[in-house]
Amino acid sequence: MNLGEAILYKYPNADPTTDFIIQNNGDGTPSYIAQWNMRAPIPTEADLQAWWDELKQTPPFEPPDQIQLLAQELSEEKLARKQLEELNQTLGRQLSEMKLAIMSWKKGDESK
Repeated sequence: MNLGEAILYKYPNADPTTDFIIQNNGDGTPSYIAQWNMRAPIPTEADLQAWWDELKQTPPFEPPDQIQLLAQELSEEKLARKQLEELNQTLGRQLSEMKLAIMSWKKGDESK
C-alpha cells in the first residue's frame, strides 16, 4: 500500500509536504506517517487500507484520445461551415430580391 496515495485519495487537496509527511527509514520496516498537520484524526491502519482499496477499485483517469478530439472538432467545424454557407445563400437570395425590388421601383419612378 502507498500511504501517500491513500491519504491523497481521501484528502485530494492535502499537501504531502506540509499537511502530512510519510517516512520510510529504509531498514525494511513499512512506511509510516511521521507528521500529521491536518484538522482530521490521524488515520488508522484500517482507514488507510480502506482508502487504498477504494483507490484501487477506481478506474484510473485516462485522457481523451487526441484523434477522437480532433475528429470531433473537425465535425463541429464542418457543421458550422455548412450553417454559414446556408446563411450566406439565404442572405444572397434576400439581397437579390431587394435589388430587384429597388430596380423595379426606379423603373416605376422613371416612367412618371
